[in-house]
Amino acid sequence: MQYVGQTGRKLKERFREHIYKIKNGRRFNSFIYRHFKLDGHDLTNLEVQIVECLTFDNTISSNFKTKARCTSEFNWIKKLQTPYPLGLNDNILHQGNISNDPSIDIFSLFDIRKRKSRSHGRRQNGNIKRKRRKSFTLQNCLHFLNTGGRHLLLSSISSLSLSQLRLLDQEADKIILRTDKFYLCAIIIQKYAKHYLHPRIQSPEEVKRYFLKIAFLNKGIDFIDINSILKDKNVVKHIPPYFKNKETPAICYSYKKPLRNLIFNYGKAVSAFPSSVND
Repeated sequence: MQYVGQTGRKLKERFREHIYKIKNGRRFNSFIYRHFKLDGHDLTNLEVQIVECLTFDNTISSNFKTKARCTSEFNWIKKLQTPYPLGLNDNILHQGNISNDPSIDIFSLFDIRKRKSRSHGRRQNGNIKRKRRKSFTLQNCLHFLNTGGRHLLLSSISSLSLSQLRLLDQEADKIILRTDKFYLCAIIIQKYAKHYLHPRIQSPEEVKRYFLKIAFLNKGIDFIDINSILKDKNVVKHIPPYFKNKETPAICYSYKKPLRNLIFNYGKAVSAFPSSVND
């Protein structure tokens, strides 16, 4: 199980705070601390790892720093897929406590885009594909959940074909009572099936395009291919991770008024001449 968090303090201080609250779980009724009170859970299985470190100038306000950390945390939660019940992140940005609202589809937090049309390469015999297809029942899924946790369960059902996944989803839909031993397993299956059987695909209109406006000083700026610079791999590797999913900004130029309008009012001068000139 994974949990993603952010802090503006030293990692050592924040990690010690987590350990203290886990040991005093009765006083702190948070979701992540209740998790460690379950059977087979203790601090020997707890590990911490830094995935990103943000740096700011001294001129940046503390409010901006907090928003940047929260945005980065949300992107890492989506990338590592740690919202409850897949992970231990319960309080999600713009969603609130998702464990208190079962109507929230956690898979809707993950972005899906249409795959570009491409060649499928060498095609395999359809009969061999059908022989390799697997079929699971709720009993098999419960065994995966108890032995390997949610990650093993999700890895197993992800290998199913769409038809088999649809049948498993129909079987999980019949589980209603919370006291049923298949209840948690059925919730995970239904959320996964909803994400893949009825995905929400982003339309091109929903993808925001950003524009980088540059003052046009002279024609020499035309020889600088700024678009290729922004897409260069040596430049991209220095971009913070929470900006990598954004589209490359389009370059546009702003032109100043020509100098002749400042020293010579062309319109006024032309109107002063008679409309017809006699030779």
